[in-house]
Parts: sequence; C-alpha cells; structure tokens
Amino acid sequence: MHRLKQLTLLTAFSLFTYGCVEVHSEGNQQHNLTKDSHAINKEDSLKAAAEAHALELKKSNLDSIFQHIHQYRRFNGTVLVSQKGDVLYKNAFGYKDFSSRAKMESHDIFQLASVSKQFTAMAIMLLKQRGQLDYDESVKKYLPDFPYDESITIRQLLTHRSGLPNYIYVADKKVDDQREPTTNEDMLKFFFEEKPNIYGQPDGRFDYNNSNYFLLSCIVEHVADKPFWQFMNEEFFEPIGMENTFAWNEKQAETHQDKLTTGYSGRRKAFHSYFLDSVLGDKSIYSSAEDLYKWDQAIFGYQIIKKEILEEAFEDSIDKTKSQRNYGFGYRLFHCSDGTKVIWHSGWWRGYATLFVHYPANETTLIVLSNYVNKSYLNLNSVLDLLEIPEFKRV
Repeated sequence: MHRLKQLTLLTAFSLFTYGCVEVHSEGNQQHNLTKDSHAINKEDSLKAAAEAHALELKKSNLDSIFQHIHQYRRFNGTVLVSQKGDVLYKNAFGYKDFSSRAKMESHDIFQLASVSKQFTAMAIMLLKQRGQLDYDESVKKYLPDFPYDESITIRQLLTHRSGLPNYIYVADKKVDDQREPTTNEDMLKFFFEEKPNIYGQPDGRFDYNNSNYFLLSCIVEHVADKPFWQFMNEEFFEPIGMENTFAWNEKQAETHQDKLTTGYSGRRKAFHSYFLDSVLGDKSIYSSAEDLYKWDQAIFGYQIIKKEILEEAFEDSIDKTKSQRNYGFGYRLFHCSDGTKVIWHSGWWRGYATLFVHYPANETTLIVLSNYVNKSYLNLNSVLDLLEIPEFKRV
C-alpha cells in the first residue's frame, strides 16, 4: 500500500511538472510569435516607406525633366503619366494661345493628329464585336462606289497594306475652294472621282497612309448609319466620361471653344482652320491629356472592347524579324528584346504634336500633347528610362 502511494505521488508530480513545462513552452512560443509579428510589421512598414519615398522621388524627377524641357527646349503643352491605374504625374506648361497669353491647363483640348487612328480602329473593332462587319471583307461591300481593286479589305486598311494613295496630297493640290470645311462625304466623292494612282498592290507591303483611316471612318458611318462624330460620342466618349473630347464638327468645336488650344509652328505662327481639318478617321479627334487617360483605362481595362477582340489590335502586320517596329490596328508596336511590347503612336498636324505610349508590362502610360511644333520633346529617353520602358526610344 505504501508502495502504491509512492507511485501515485510520483505520477502526479510528473504530470504536474510536464504540465508546467508545456505551459512555459507555449508561453515562449507565443512570445516568439509576437516578436516575429512585430518584426514582420516593422519590415512591412519599412518597405512601404521605401516604396513611398521611391514614388515621390520618381514624381519629382519627372517634374524636373519636364520643367527642363519647358524652360530650355520651349516645350508648350500638357503631360500625364500613369502607372498601375494611378496618375503618377500631370502638368501643363506654357500657353494654350500665345496671342492672349492664356495659361495652359491640363484639361485643355488638342487636335490629336494621328493619335486619332486608335479611335477609328476601336470603332471598327466595336462593329466587329457586334457582328456587323468582318475584317477580311472587301471595302467595296461597304462603299459600293469604291473604284479600286475589289480585293482590298478592311484589315488592309487597318494595317496600312492597301496600296492606296494618300487623299491629303491629292486634295491639297486639286481642291480649288479651300475656304469651307470638307466633310467625309465630300472627300469620299472627290477621292472616288479623281481616283489617284495607287502606291502599290493590295497586301503587298506596309505603307503608312491617311487614306486608309479616312476610309475606315466612312465605313463606320455606312454600317452605323450615322455621322462618325456622333457614333464616337454615343459609343465611346459619353460612356467613358470624356467630356473634353470630340470628333471634329463645327457645333462640337463651338461647344468646347473655351478649352481649345491653338496650334503653332516652330516660329509661333498660328495655324487657323483648314478645309481638311473636318475629314475624320485619320486625324481630327480633339481631346485633353486627362481624357486620354480615361480612354487608356477604359480600353486597356476592357470596358467596351472585349479582351479577345482587343488583342488583335496588338498583333503584328509586318514580318517582325525585319525590325523591332511594327503596326497593329491603329497602334504602332515596338518589340523589346525581353519579349515585352510597347504600344504607341505619335502624331503631327498643323501646329500639333502628340504622343501616346502604353507599356503593358508595368502598366505605364505616357501622354504628351503639344500645340507648338518645335521638336522640344523628341528625345524623352530620360523619361522612358525613369518609367522602366526598356529600349523603346522615340526619335
């Protein structure tokens, strides 16, 4: 009995000791977890602080670069840079009108020149998405009086492979009365009547040509049965909330008159209204840097054009083994050696110089609009390097 009592006491003591050890061990673990948690939180805080500092430094450096371009290269216009869906930098420089000395603001409106082509391409793609046309159908199907080869297709217009002549050169020489705005219908009739000589065979080679996109806007009008400017308003600008954007027509221009900039040559000679300003598709979308950012977010966010439809706009139409540069639908393409792609376009038209760059790899967009053509921002290599857009240099 005495032996049994001893064993019972020993067992109880052992259990008590084991329990104390367990409690002490759990306490140590909890203490260590708390320490680790504090360390992780501190590490996260330091990382967040470093990222915030790097972001502020990037903003400061962007401002320094563009202030330098404005001061020493006489850049006049607006700039907007976004990364990962947020505006990183936005500013306005100089005057929207030199004669009145009206200061430039970031919502002021510029003629986008050839940056307009992406809008026309999206209009065609929307009609394709709705099953109202096919890229490989003949242009003649939609424009019955089309006087050129029946094998010329919508896709060839989109990719500048139609071989057609440039309507601008023909019209500038042969239209006698250049005092009144020329509508798409007017120019289409003139172009078909004149039937200038072709530059090459259909799908023979890439030849950048404004006729292609002017004709695409005429196809939009034919299929939608409404003016191009109205189609763009109803299908894109209003849904996206682009209040300072329009495809040229006289009424729209009057409505936005207070925000319209004046285009100037390098010698500050003002360009006034021109009879071809009102021909749409290849140019003559008017917009602001802020609205172009909204457009960028809507298009690359697949808000209107579905992803499977949009992606074809970024496919090569030229043999990419020959050059890093290529063309899609309304966008120029640049292939970086790391396999990434820069989607971009520039433009020039009567005192306006424009640049739109989108780099999907790090979700970066660069928008530069100028109403003073003096080559002030042709070299933006320091900006592109800062935004980590490899190799792509616009010269």
